[in-house]
Amino acid sequence: MAGCGIRSSIVPGMQFGQGAVLPLGILSLDNKSRIVREALRACRRYFLFAAVFSLAINLLYLASPLYMLQIYDRVVTSGSETTLVMLTLVLLAAFLALAGLDLVRAAILTRASARLDRLLSAKILAASVETPSQGASQSQPIRDFDTFRQVITGSGIHALFDLPWSPIYIGIIFLLHPWLGFFALGSSLLLIAMAVLNEYIVRAPLKQANDLATANYNFTEMSLRNAEVIRAMGMIDGLVRRWGRDRGLALGQQGRASDRAAVMSGLIRFLRLTMQSLILGLGAYLVIERQITGGSMFAASLLLGRGLQPVEQIVGLWRSLILARAALGRVEKLLDGGAQGERSFNLPKPTGKVAVEQLSFAIPSLQKVLLRDVSFRLEAGEALGIVGPSGAGKSTLARHLAGIMQPSRGTVRLDGADMTQWGREALGDHIGYLPQDIELFSDTVAANIGRFKADVDREVIEAARLAGVHEMIIRLPQGYETQIGEGGAVLSGGYRQRIALARAVFGMPNLIVLDEPSSNLDADGDRALAECALELKRRGSTVIIVSHRPSTLANVDKILLLRDGAVEAFGMRNEIVALLNQRAAPITVAAQ
Repeated sequence: MAGCGIRSSIVPGMQFGQGAVLPLGILSLDNKSRIVREALRACRRYFLFAAVFSLAINLLYLASPLYMLQIYDRVVTSGSETTLVMLTLVLLAAFLALAGLDLVRAAILTRASARLDRLLSAKILAASVETPSQGASQSQPIRDFDTFRQVITGSGIHALFDLPWSPIYIGIIFLLHPWLGFFALGSSLLLIAMAVLNEYIVRAPLKQANDLATANYNFTEMSLRNAEVIRAMGMIDGLVRRWGRDRGLALGQQGRASDRAAVMSGLIRFLRLTMQSLILGLGAYLVIERQITGGSMFAASLLLGRGLQPVEQIVGLWRSLILARAALGRVEKLLDGGAQGERSFNLPKPTGKVAVEQLSFAIPSLQKVLLRDVSFRLEAGEALGIVGPSGAGKSTLARHLAGIMQPSRGTVRLDGADMTQWGREALGDHIGYLPQDIELFSDTVAANIGRFKADVDREVIEAARLAGVHEMIIRLPQGYETQIGEGGAVLSGGYRQRIALARAVFGMPNLIVLDEPSSNLDADGDRALAECALELKRRGSTVIIVSHRPSTLANVDKILLLRDGAVEAFGMRNEIVALLNQRAAPITVAAQ
């Protein structure tokens, strides 16, 4: 396209150097993310071949105007039927080759999409697990990545690959006559300007619509997860009104963006058709003046139509391209955030010494401090009970001790090393964690306990015996191979909690953090939990238990009392029990 020196979001950049060979300037692919940049570089060969095939395809598109030029200028004037037959056969061969090359280009881009999936999808999933969702769906990054991949294999990418070769058609029109060439150049620049204007007027409402739609989807998922509560308490009508209000706002912005895009798309189509007709008029004038032939007049119209077609196609696909650009931006941001936590050096296996130094944690968006200068130390093999009223920050502290959350200030150390110095996989092997909200995976009991590791049957059984759940498991229909359903739906709350406890102690980790481990347990479950905690201490593991039940804390060595995110008391169990009883605190722990 003439005017390709303009670097805008419309004119794609064909980078053959450090960046990936990918004409997606419209997707703002600045390759700020190292991980994305490396993945695209690995796929560079695919995009290079697609670009070469695009050149061949666009050269073959010249067959039609050349055929028309020869028909009008030679066949009609000479009356040679043999020439007509041969030209027609050559045209058909060119069209057949064009169709074949187009299929090959599509196949190449499909394989590029599959290669990108192999390189990035697992990393995106891992980063999604590592990064807090902050209200968004945890699966949204994968959906964003799939949105981008679909663009690579869709019709929009073909228009983007064809656009850099449009100057070929403009150049040939110049060869037919300079006046025709300057008319084509002006038409090209006008359509580029219209396409840039289209982005300017559509971008803002489309971004707002996408943000509103994402929030509405997240609210929908949350509502479906709480379907039982909604039905039980008659919340359906109110919830539907709330859901409908948000969806209406999203649809309103989508309609606004779609209306603007439709106006611009129609205007660009009108301009293209008008320009194709006007160039015929200009060509007719030049024919009358005997400066060109009739074949040149019709060939110029075909060439101009082909040269302007990619711009019209891109504008028609603008919404999907903008959404893909935004989706890729979110993926890059996620991967950049995850990359900051990457560690390539793994420290030796810890003994279980824990030191918390001036730990504070706040949520800036809510202007709320959850933990304030929490400090304490535990030796290897000690058991700590964390108590406090609701909202004191106990679960937040447990997440920091398990290495799930990063403190706003302060440090959590394991054997003297900041937890952020550990590789995530290595640290996970040394930590057992039972969250307050238990989530099991839709797989077998064995897979859940064994953390999806292979060939660990013996370790799975040992963990189940330690958690006191082995006898319960073997009574299930298929024993350890029983499928537990989504979230452990086929199991009772007590079963899920005890299987989650077995998962926490799998592999005998050196630090075990249990957040309300007895909330769903009966008397037998309580006894099994107490025996498990004693055995873990005997084997040298450091155990930290958050609980309101006095029986659960009967065997701990120390107790930490949290109130309003700060340490109110910390010391040996009997000392803290006496202090609590003396103050008549609402939280009491039975003395041994």
